[in-house]
Amino acid sequence: MGFRGAFSLLLAVAAAAVALPARAQTRPPAPTVEPEAPPAPPPPESGPPGVPAPPAEPAPAEQPPPAEPPPPPPAEAPPVPATVPSTWGPTRPDESIVAESAPPMPAPRPKLSAAVGMGGSLDSVGFDDGSVRAIPSFFTVLGIGDGPLGFDISAFASQALGRHRDQDPVDRLSVDAFGVLRPGSWHRPDDRSFEMRVLHALAVELGLGFERDGRTSTAGAVSGTRFLIHTGARADIPISPAGEATELRLRLAVRRGIGLYTPKLYGASVSDFTSVHDSAAEVYAAVVVVF
Repeated sequence: MGFRGAFSLLLAVAAAAVALPARAQTRPPAPTVEPEAPPAPPPPESGPPGVPAPPAEPAPAEQPPPAEPPPPPPAEAPPVPATVPSTWGPTRPDESIVAESAPPMPAPRPKLSAAVGMGGSLDSVGFDDGSVRAIPSFFTVLGIGDGPLGFDISAFASQALGRHRDQDPVDRLSVDAFGVLRPGSWHRPDDRSFEMRVLHALAVELGLGFERDGRTSTAGAVSGTRFLIHTGARADIPISPAGEATELRLRLAVRRGIGLYTPKLYGASVSDFTSVHDSAAEVYAAVVVVF
């Protein structure tokens, strides 16, 4: 063997040595495992001869997958009261109707007053000497309005019969309706001091009245009537504290009726008559309740 033969043998041995470890490191592929098929259902049992076999139960149908729940509704914006301006949009109709609102204030009413008092009628009718005498009298007054203007209705009655046996005076009974003017009410109307309250209550009266006059003669009781113009003035002195809902006052007043004509009261004869002229005045004091 020459040099070339030895060199060729050496190359063959080296190639075999390299190929042997590479082949040893290569693993064979793993066998694939096929899935087992589900076992077949057992065959239906056969009944006795001549009896048909029961039908086979159908396979359960596949259930559809559960449906997804619906999405939650969007959150609603809080309602806006009808009395609050906002840019959120229109309010609900029911809330605009039931919107809170302050109850309406009651309409102010004028004050009312009631007065009851006693006094005297300065009268000269029926007295022989023509002198003026005081005859006991009774007064009642009902009024509406306690401001600058008011309206009153009064009743007045004097009792002279039987008090002067040697004279023949007349009894007067009158019902008057008149307006009341209080000029002091325009001066400092919000001042509730005692002096201002007295000033605010000063008043003058003017209206119409109807009077019935009666006397007793030898022929019996006779009477006559007349219409008159009512005039008067008064001052109310407050008794209760200021600010009370019901006020108590003491009234000092004077009244005079001016007759539109002069009635005559006849006795037993034509010459026996009494002409009913105006009285000098009626003065009285009364307790007044203003509410």
